[in-house]
Amino acid sequence: MSMGLTDYQLELRDVLDMAARGNGGLLQVTGGPGVGKTSLLGGLKEQAAESGAVCLMASGFADDTAIPFNIVEQLIWSSAFTGELDVVARWRTAGERYSEAEPGILRSLVREISDVLHRIAGGKQLIIAVDDAEHADYPSLMCLLHIARHASGTRTLVVMTCGQSHQLGAGTHGFHELYKIKIDTLPESGVGHLLERHGDADLADRIRASCHAVSGGNPRLVKALLRDHLQAAPGGSETDVTVGAEFQETYRGCLLSHPALLQVAQALAVLDRYGGPSRVASLLACGRERAARAITVMNSAGLLEDGRFRHPAARFSTLETLSTEDRARLSAKAAELLYADGADPIAVAELLVTADRTPDQKGVTVLRHAAQKNLDHGRTEEAIAGLRLAARADLGRRAHIDILMALVGALWSSNPATAEPELDRLMAAIREEFPADIPEQYLGFLLFMMLWFGRFSDGEEAFKWLSDGGGTDNVSSMAALRVTRQWATFLKPTLIHDFPDQSSSDGEVDGLWAANLEHGLQLSADELGMEIGHFQDPRQVADFSPDAMHLLPSKHFWFAYAYACRMVWALAARGEAETADRLCGALFTAAENLNMKTPGAVALAMRAYIRCRHGDFTSAIDLAGTALKSIPPRGWGVAIGLPLSVLVAAHTAIGRLDEAQRYLHYWVPKEMFDSVVGLEYLRARGQYCLATNRPYAALNDFMVSGMLMDQWPVDFGDLVPWRIDAAEAYLHVQDPAEAKRLALEELKLSPDRPLSTRGRALRVLAMAEDPDKRRLLLYQSAKCLREHGDRFELARTLAELSQDFLSTGETQQARGTWHEAQKLMDECGISAQHESRRDLVVDGAESPADARLPEAAGDTGEPEESDHGASAEGAEQPVLSEAEWRVATLAASGMSNRQIAKSLYITVSTVEQHLTRIYRKLSVGNRQELSRRLWQLIGATGSSSC
Repeated sequence: MSMGLTDYQLELRDVLDMAARGNGGLLQVTGGPGVGKTSLLGGLKEQAAESGAVCLMASGFADDTAIPFNIVEQLIWSSAFTGELDVVARWRTAGERYSEAEPGILRSLVREISDVLHRIAGGKQLIIAVDDAEHADYPSLMCLLHIARHASGTRTLVVMTCGQSHQLGAGTHGFHELYKIKIDTLPESGVGHLLERHGDADLADRIRASCHAVSGGNPRLVKALLRDHLQAAPGGSETDVTVGAEFQETYRGCLLSHPALLQVAQALAVLDRYGGPSRVASLLACGRERAARAITVMNSAGLLEDGRFRHPAARFSTLETLSTEDRARLSAKAAELLYADGADPIAVAELLVTADRTPDQKGVTVLRHAAQKNLDHGRTEEAIAGLRLAARADLGRRAHIDILMALVGALWSSNPATAEPELDRLMAAIREEFPADIPEQYLGFLLFMMLWFGRFSDGEEAFKWLSDGGGTDNVSSMAALRVTRQWATFLKPTLIHDFPDQSSSDGEVDGLWAANLEHGLQLSADELGMEIGHFQDPRQVADFSPDAMHLLPSKHFWFAYAYACRMVWALAARGEAETADRLCGALFTAAENLNMKTPGAVALAMRAYIRCRHGDFTSAIDLAGTALKSIPPRGWGVAIGLPLSVLVAAHTAIGRLDEAQRYLHYWVPKEMFDSVVGLEYLRARGQYCLATNRPYAALNDFMVSGMLMDQWPVDFGDLVPWRIDAAEAYLHVQDPAEAKRLALEELKLSPDRPLSTRGRALRVLAMAEDPDKRRLLLYQSAKCLREHGDRFELARTLAELSQDFLSTGETQQARGTWHEAQKLMDECGISAQHESRRDLVVDGAESPADARLPEAAGDTGEPEESDHGASAEGAEQPVLSEAEWRVATLAASGMSNRQIAKSLYITVSTVEQHLTRIYRKLSVGNRQELSRRLWQLIGATGSSSC
C-alpha cells in the first residue's frame, strides 16, 4: 500500500509493538534511492530508545561486500560492548575459508554470532537494523537471516532495507513472521505537506506542483529543492521551484549509494534523449533485463520519468559523476551505436564532440551534416564545435578547405574576433591548393573576410585568385562575383577598378527590386544571383513578407544577405528610407532566426544609419548602441565605423556632446578610412567638431572625405555629401564665398542626388547669399526637405527662415515658423530644456560655448534653462510695446542705431530711449544677449509676450 511518510512511521510502530509482544521476525523495507528508507530507520531508533529496546544498526556499502562479517562488525560497534570485537578477526579468518572447507563451518559461525548479539541485548528486546542490505556481505546476510528465522515467538526483530528490485534470498519465503513495508514516492499533496512542515503554507501551495514535477515526489529531493528555493528567492512569489546546487548534490548522493543504478543512469545521461533499455544494455555490455530493472527502480524513486531525466540539472549531476576519460569513452561508443541505428546526425555529432577524438571519414561526414543542420536552426555554437573537431581529421586538401571555410563563416556570424585566427589556416590551405578548382564562392567570401578585418595585403592576394578565376560563366560563379563586388564596393572601393563582372550595374535599384528581394530571399543561391535585380511580375510585390528571410537556409544566407545590404545602402542614398528601413528589419529578423549575431548587428547598424539620416535620433541611438554591444569591438573590424558614426552624429545633433566624445574615443583601425564607413565616421567627427567650435578641424575631415572619393571609381556623394558639409564649415569660419562655391557645385549634381542633399545645399547657399535673396532659397530648401521627410534638416531650415522673418520685423511669421521648427526638434529628440537648442539647428550661429558666455560673465537674468522652461509653461513674460519690439528685432539683427532710425523714420535719440527700456525690461546688457532673449520670447506659446 502506498502512503505518505507519516503513514510509514505508523506502520513501523505497529510492527515494533507486535515484536515487543513476542512476535519477532523479519521486517523488509523496500523502496528506491532517497524515498525515505534511511529516515524510517532513524524513526525506528528513536522508538526503540523510548521502549528501552537495544537497537544495533549497520549499513551496506557496495565496496565492502567482499569483506566477510563487515555488517556484523558494524552492529557490534554500534553497541556498548566493543570488547566482543576481539573475536571478529577469528570469524573473518574462518569465514574466508568457509567456501573451501565443509559447509558446516559457516553454520557454526552463524550460531556463535547470534549468541553474541543476543548476549549484547542482555535480555532486552533486540532490534537489528541494516540499511541497504543488498550490499551486505554474504556471511553477515546468512547470520541476519538465521536470527530472523529463529525470532518467531521472541522479541527479536531484524529490519533490512533494500531496493525495490532486490531479493534478499530464497530463505525469506519460509519465515513465520515476515513483515513488509514498501515505500513509494510522495504524491503532489504529500509534497505539499512536506514543504509545509519545513517551510510555510503559502510557499508550499505555490511551488508544490513544480517541486513534484522536478523531484518526482522523492522526499530527499523535495527537501533539497526547498533549500535551493529559500536560498535563491526567500519570500519571493515564484511558482517555479529553484533548482540549484543542493538538488544536484542530493541527486548525485542518491545514485552514488547504488552503483548498479549509477551505471545505468550514467549511460542514460550520455545517450540523453536516445536512451532506452536496449541502448543502455549495449553501451554497458550488460543484459537488457538488468538495464530495464534499474530504470524501473529509478522511475519509482522519482529519479526518472519514463526513463528520462525530469530536469536538465539531474542529467548534469549524473554526468558529473563520470571522469573525463570515462565520459569520453562512453560518448565515443554511444556515437557508434547511434550512427549504426541511423539516428539524427546532430545527436551523433554531439557525442563525437564530447568524446573529443579525431574523427574518421564517417565522423567528418556526420559532423558536417550536423553543423549545417545546427546553423539552419540557429545553434551556431554547436555547429562551431563540430566543425572544429572535423578540422582536426586527416582529410584531403579540398575537403579540408571545405571544413575551414564553413568554420570561418560560422565563427564570423557568431563572433568575428574568433574567426580571424582561422583565416591564416584557410589562406595556407588555399595557397597549397591554388590554382586548382576553388569555387568563386569561397574566394569571394575569403576576400570579404580579409577586407572586413582590414588585412589588405592578404585581400589583394585573394582578389588576384578571384580575378584569375573570373572567366567562369556558370550561374553560381556569377552570383558569387556579383555578391562579392557589392561588399568590396564598400569595404575597399579601389578594388572595383579591376574587378571582374563589371557589367553588373549598381544604379539599377528601386523599391520594386527591394520588395522582390524581400519576397525572394527564400530562393536558392543560384536563383538569387540571377533573379534578384531583374524586373519581375509587379503583382508579386503585394505578396512579399518581411519575415520571408527566415525561410532561407543558412548555407545560402550569405548571398541573400550581402545583396540585400547593398540594396539597403542604395535605397538610403536615393532617399527611399521607408523601403530601406523595412528591408533592414527583414535582414535582422532573418539573422535573429538563425542566431547569427554579426549579420544581426550589421542590420541594426544600417537601420540606425537610416533613422539618423532622417532625424529619428533617439531610435538611431538605441539601435546603434545595441548593435555595437552585440559583438566585441575588435570583431567589428573596419565596419565599426558604422555604429560609431551613427552614435557620434546622433548625440551631436541632439546636443549630447559628452556622449558623442565618448564614442570618438573608441579605437578604430586605420584601414577603416579606406572604406565607405570611414567616410561616414569622418563626417560624424566633423559634425562634432563644428558643434564644439572647431570649424577648421571639421573642415579638414570634410575635405579629406572629398579627396578620398575623388580617388575611388564609385561616387558616394549621395551617401556622404562632403561639399555641403564643407560649405557649412566655411560659413563658421566666415568665408561665405567658398561656401557658396561648394553649394553651387553640389546643386549642379542635384539631379543625381536625394532631395535631402538638395535641400541642405539650398539652405547653405541661402546663408552665403545676400539677405535679399535668402528667403526664396530657404523656401525652396524647406520644400525639398518636406518632400524627403528629413525632419532635422527641415527644422534647421525653418529656424533660419524664422530668423529671416525676425530680421524684417515680421514677428507673427517668425513665431509661427519657429514653433514648427520646435515641434520638429521635439520629434527628433532634441530636449526643449537644452540650453543651446536654437544653436543646434541654426547655421553660422554662435557656438554652444559662446552661448554660455553671458552666464559666465555674471549675467543677472534667470538661467537660460529656466527661461526655456518658463516659456514652455506660459510663465509671465516682459511686455514690449509694438514700437519697442520693432526696434529690438532690428537691433538684434545687427543694425546700428542710425540704421534703425533710418529704417523706422525716427530719430537716433528715440532709438536709444527704446533700447534703454528694452534692456531694462528684458534684463540684458548687450545686443548679443538681446538676440538670445528675443528668441526665447519667440518660442513662447502665448502672444502677449510680444
